[in-house]
Amino acid sequence: MLDTNIIIFTDLDGTLLDHTNYGFEAALPMLDFIKTNDIPLIIVTSKTKNEVIRIQELLGFKAPFIIENGAGIFIPFEDTYEEIALGFHYKYIRACFLKYAKSIQMHGFFDMSDEEVAKHTNLSLENAADAKKRTFTEPFILKDENRLSELQRMANEDGLNVVKGGRFHHLITKRQDKSSAIKHFIKYYKKNREEDLKTIALGDSANDLSMLQSVDTPILIPHHDGSYMSCDIRGLIRAPYPGPRGWNAALKEYFNVK
Repeated sequence: MLDTNIIIFTDLDGTLLDHTNYGFEAALPMLDFIKTNDIPLIIVTSKTKNEVIRIQELLGFKAPFIIENGAGIFIPFEDTYEEIALGFHYKYIRACFLKYAKSIQMHGFFDMSDEEVAKHTNLSLENAADAKKRTFTEPFILKDENRLSELQRMANEDGLNVVKGGRFHHLITKRQDKSSAIKHFIKYYKKNREEDLKTIALGDSANDLSMLQSVDTPILIPHHDGSYMSCDIRGLIRAPYPGPRGWNAALKEYFNVK
């Protein structure tokens, strides 16, 4: 009998979603398995609230989710969502960004048109517009990677941090990461449950590292070129393929699905 005291946390881009076309068809067998067995599938992503709601509709799920690299948790409640803020809101983040941009060349989502965001992300214009609707963080392009340490120092002085995602750097709240959000979520989830939980996480990039370190079963998805992020985590499972194909294969093996 399947152990149902399991939560799956998953990154999106390059993990559940294909790096190039954002498709998830290769993951459908295990997505159906997860739905059939009522296993919570918690999206943990750098994407925005609007983007995740749209993706959940496509996946056929409605579940809590974690956005913008752990900055906020959203819990479905009737026709709305309960927001648990774990980071500074966007107004403060943006003010700091503009201060740093006076001396360091950096181009944020706010500065880009919908067309520019679509070009950099391969998103449709409609989806690019959703990606620009930030609640907590600012993705950006850093023109000179040699200035990263300097930018990091400036951000730290304002209680902020800079993390690297699959395509962009992200200006976020200091000590905010996917791990902190997951721990907060597990505490919330266990509030009315006595049984022990088994946790699984799947990710592919540097901003997934803390998430992979904080669960019972970490699964590393290779990049689209087949290479793996460098990391040394006890019990780490390396999926055999990039993107949704690897996501599906790794979970199929974990659950011993024929």
